[in-house]
Amino acid sequence: MKRWFLLFSLVFLLTLSTVGADDDDDDDDDDDVMLLGLDGEGTGEVALWLMVATLTIVVWKPLFKWLRANGPELFNKEARPFKKSLGVFNRRYMRAHNWIGFAAAAVGTAHGYVLEWHWTLWVAMGALWFLVVSGYLMQQKWPPKEFRRGARLLHMQRALSVVAVVLLFVGHSILD
Repeated sequence: MKRWFLLFSLVFLLTLSTVGADDDDDDDDDDDVMLLGLDGEGTGEVALWLMVATLTIVVWKPLFKWLRANGPELFNKEARPFKKSLGVFNRRYMRAHNWIGFAAAAVGTAHGYVLEWHWTLWVAMGALWFLVVSGYLMQQKWPPKEFRRGARLLHMQRALSVVAVVLLFVGHSILD
């Protein structure tokens, strides 16, 4: 119940930030700051969708655990090959999650740099970069096991993600 509430709250907040945006057409502004061929606001929309794609892990992880437990009999498959193919898919998904998360943080940071953000947005980006770095450290073999375990505990908590999303919403509301 708690996970579903967090998921729906997150999706609600993300949709509010796009629905609540003003409908003024800024096409007459020829002096908009451009970044990689997109105006500053366009990079924000790219960062938003990359972040939404990254946060699909909130749905995938419980689904993955449920499929490992119930998938073979649900799909009438042998348990061992089903779990093996599910594991392969999960590894590919996690690799995509990592790269998309990095891209979301990078594009979001560039978006903030170009548009001169409010401090709440920079705190949110700091939290997102903290999540990106801790996720990266979880996968590396270099840090000691205790360090990786700590990075995993920090990365897996949902509170930092929720705080980042709320701060992004509040900061964008302040600037609009």
